[in-house]
Amino acid sequence: MAVFQGNQLKDWRVKILKGRWSKEKLKKALTIISTWIERYQPDLLVIKRLHPSRSSRGLTSLQTQIQRVCLRKKINLTQYSIKHLETLFCPEARKNKRSLAEAVAADYPELYFELNIEKLRKNSYHMRMFEAVALGAAGVNEIDNQLNGRRDTLRSSSAPKQNDQNKRKNSGY
Repeated sequence: MAVFQGNQLKDWRVKILKGRWSKEKLKKALTIISTWIERYQPDLLVIKRLHPSRSSRGLTSLQTQIQRVCLRKKINLTQYSIKHLETLFCPEARKNKRSLAEAVAADYPELYFELNIEKLRKNSYHMRMFEAVALGAAGVNEIDNQLNGRRDTLRSSSAPKQNDQNKRKNSGY
């Protein structure tokens, strides 16, 4: 999960829910998300667009419930695929999750500690967090484009522009 205020990354973390998928696990995930929504009161929530053939029923159910929460709370919701994020952040580089994490950390230096730990691990732990930050940055970019009257969703620099910060409230991802 990642939270932006304007174009600044304010909070980021990994939440692991262990065990098999169940109604209880779904409820716990929704409680965590609802707590973040109450704490940060985002204008926009960005989630990963699921690939239909690579997603479990549980994950699809969670996505549906998040959409319902956003509708009920009148929060804008948008989705990006990982491929879109890789294109946005790594236009010339080899596109994979590691290069995405490196590009995100280059734009948000406060993430270098987690990136360096991730490089030492055999099994990735923080990779989803880098995806969340990339999702958030893509959402901030979309807001910047709307505020500035641009239509393009891709940009040459992956870091959100530093202007128009006060025109936006919190965005949660």
